[in-house]
Amino acid sequence: MSWSNRYIGLPAVSKGRGWKGCDCWGLARLVYREELGILLPSYADGYADALELRELSRLINGAAASRDWQAVSDVQPFDLLVFRAGQYRTHIAVAVDARRMLHIANDAPAVIARRTDLTWSRRFEGAWRHRGMRA
Repeated sequence: MSWSNRYIGLPAVSKGRGWKGCDCWGLARLVYREELGILLPSYADGYADALELRELSRLINGAAASRDWQAVSDVQPFDLLVFRAGQYRTHIAVAVDARRMLHIANDAPAVIARRTDLTWSRRFEGAWRHRGMRA
């Protein structure tokens, strides 16, 4: 059983940051805390709602520019995957392995999806690895 199975079905909740429900960043934050012992910032005060694409994109771009993250091309478990909606980078998923990702999108609960599906592969912006992850 994969670590990711614990999160399947977690409800989608805008600005959610825990086991009662999450948005996409909240899910990444929960996984990093529970599985890796890495505390990521909440960012819940940085946007009004998950539908505020410009605000979300600003937060994602700011986090990517920090020294905590490194862009990578070889996707490994727990890398964060960034996707765009229109012109904005607004969606985060957690890599389960090189082909699958755990994520929460829209109002649907957390699922594992193939990142190579057309829905996602066309929107993929890159993968990021936290420097605090064990090698």
